[in-house]
Amino acid sequence: MSSSCEKRRHGLTVAALLLCAPLAAEPLGAEPRTLRDVVYDLAVTSYCGLLTAEVEFGYHREIAELTARAGLGEEEAKALRIAGWVDADREWSNRGLGGYRAWCETDGVKAAKHFLGIVRATR
Repeated sequence: MSSSCEKRRHGLTVAALLLCAPLAAEPLGAEPRTLRDVVYDLAVTSYCGLLTAEVEFGYHREIAELTARAGLGEEEAKALRIAGWVDADREWSNRGLGGYRAWCETDGVKAAKHFLGIVRATR
């Protein structure tokens, strides 16, 4: 099967997992989330083809809340956002050929569900 067919099939599999998942947000870990963590999670959803307008809206809500709560200045917040994207890019690169599939089906789906949960909680 060609790589474009595999990518399409994988995208459909991940999308189906996301659509069939419970609607409530799932905790992403016991540790408090940082700005870096939130940006990493958004990057994972982007790399995995799970970034939608709703996911992005949930991301922006969480970023705004974390930035305000932590009292971060623009430069500090920017450095943390960059660090989150760099971490995700390194993880993507470290996965090797096809290794991203499990990452997308676990971390990607979990991150997307988390952001969607934020959106649904604000309705």
